[in-house]
Amino acid sequence: MSAAGEAPRRGRPATADGPGAELERARAAYRASLEEARARLALVPGARHQDTARWCLLASLFLEPGLSRTVLVERVAGWAGVSRPTAERVVSRAREGGHLVDRPAGRAVAYALSGPAFERCLDHFRRHMDRG
Repeated sequence: MSAAGEAPRRGRPATADGPGAELERARAAYRASLEEARARLALVPGARHQDTARWCLLASLFLEPGLSRTVLVERVAGWAGVSRPTAERVVSRAREGGHLVDRPAGRAVAYALSGPAFERCLDHFRRHMDRG
């Protein structure tokens, strides 16, 4: 719910209306999860790169909403150890599935988590990642 009491709508970018301290803890946890994802790929031979790529997409946009597509694809490819075409497909499928939204930012396009995706990420943090 937003500060105005309305539920985020699909297609609208997420806003960080929640408590600042909780949001900072959540961002720190998601940042650490990116490091963990990279380590898991290096240590576990059977780790699924597609799953890791999807997680890296969500975590990257949770940490830093407003990334351009180029930067987002580079981050997903780098963190998940996948090719650029695979990272492109992950971004396209997430957009088609309503998990992220794009909005014009000058000549580029900025990506952010949709309201429902942001809320699911925050809920995941509260249930599984919050140590504070």
